[in-house]
Amino acid sequence: MKRISRRQLLKTAGVGVAGLSLSSVPEYLFGGGGPKLRAQPGGTESGLREGYFPPSERDGGWRVGDPAALGLDVAKLREAIAYHDQEYVTTSHGGGLFIVYKGHVVGESYVTGTEGGPQPWTAQTCNDMKSSTKSVFGTAVGVFLDEYKDRVNLDSYLVGSSRKNSLIPQIWEQPLTDERKTLIKVKHVLSMTSGHASREPWLAPSTRHLYKGYSGPFQMYEYCFGWWHFDGIADHHKLMFQPGSDFNYSNYGLEQMALAMRNITGEQAGPYLYDRVLRHIGMPIGIRNNGFRDMPYFDNRELNYSNAPGWGVGGGEGCDAYGADKSHSPIGHNSVVGSTFRSTARDFARLAYLWLNKGRWGSRQLVPELWLDVATSRYVREDGSTPMKYGYTFWIQDDLENVPNDLFMSRGHNINHSYVIPSLDLVVVRQGNQNRQRQGQPPFATTLIQRIVAAIV
Repeated sequence: MKRISRRQLLKTAGVGVAGLSLSSVPEYLFGGGGPKLRAQPGGTESGLREGYFPPSERDGGWRVGDPAALGLDVAKLREAIAYHDQEYVTTSHGGGLFIVYKGHVVGESYVTGTEGGPQPWTAQTCNDMKSSTKSVFGTAVGVFLDEYKDRVNLDSYLVGSSRKNSLIPQIWEQPLTDERKTLIKVKHVLSMTSGHASREPWLAPSTRHLYKGYSGPFQMYEYCFGWWHFDGIADHHKLMFQPGSDFNYSNYGLEQMALAMRNITGEQAGPYLYDRVLRHIGMPIGIRNNGFRDMPYFDNRELNYSNAPGWGVGGGEGCDAYGADKSHSPIGHNSVVGSTFRSTARDFARLAYLWLNKGRWGSRQLVPELWLDVATSRYVREDGSTPMKYGYTFWIQDDLENVPNDLFMSRGHNINHSYVIPSLDLVVVRQGNQNRQRQGQPPFATTLIQRIVAAIV
């Protein structure tokens, strides 16, 4: 069967790809009150048809399926799991693998590392999903843009031309460090086209300095605004390029978007998403209530795990996110949305399953379906081009050999990934604490999903 790309589906549904944004889509499509945008290409949609959505782990958790009865090649599935368990990226510092096919758990494995990581690594281990947190935040953004569509959309200016018309007026408390920042829109920070630099100075050993003419604490938001910097580390005083003109993967625009959301909702991003989405899909209350202020990264492997779920917070007194010194900031705390989301693999699979089911859980449409369609499609520039395999906080893997081209992912450091393939009704979550491979080995993350898919098709 010929695969249909995500862009082709959007065109078939009558929505133009070039310039697609929530502000230009008819209101009923965004609000969910009208016809659905599209169906999944070739998928069985068994989760929706059967109405299966797993209860919380406390209430029984995921159902387990017989891979053979579900039509899988059991030998190839075992080979895929063995590949995960036996590669150095897993054996060194441990890892977890969780596979859901047609709403059934068909594979689950946890490996305790010989060189470090959780001791032991179990189904209860809560690992930091690193940059997969960005996709969690992207889910919150979709809910937020729907709830506050009368005030903000993808084309809204994040900074704007003055304090009065800025979604983050705090940035105007001192002179703007780069006039190009006035051009940053919501869609730019979500698509990694805002022009912010990349490197995260979690472990920066160098001295902190305020720029001439700027004052304030050495905290996360002041750093994001470009008021201070570390010796020898790229900063945010000046943007790398004009917003919308190029791509650079960075956390900092997302942190400013989270501040904009807090300004409007009065809530931190984590609790906001938990109350509207995560609690309804069975995620534990600790993800809402446990706000970790310390980022315990002791070396460049950036190990961060615990026995309790939670979400890091930064930006205020007592926080060391992005190399901050725990000083008092009047801007205050917020969830760190570029990283730090800690959960079990089983619970993160709930989010991936929600994405698979187009934002629906049981009878509830928790996240607008159109938002997930747009967020998991390649971002379209003003000229209609789509050069990067990135949407709005999701990676679009539409060109992997022997893998359906509707694969989209959340991706995090140390191979903390989730894979979603709607056409196969497949969700895979992989957690880890080491991403170095033996020299000459094929890419682990790609090979893993290729081997799992081989057991299905």
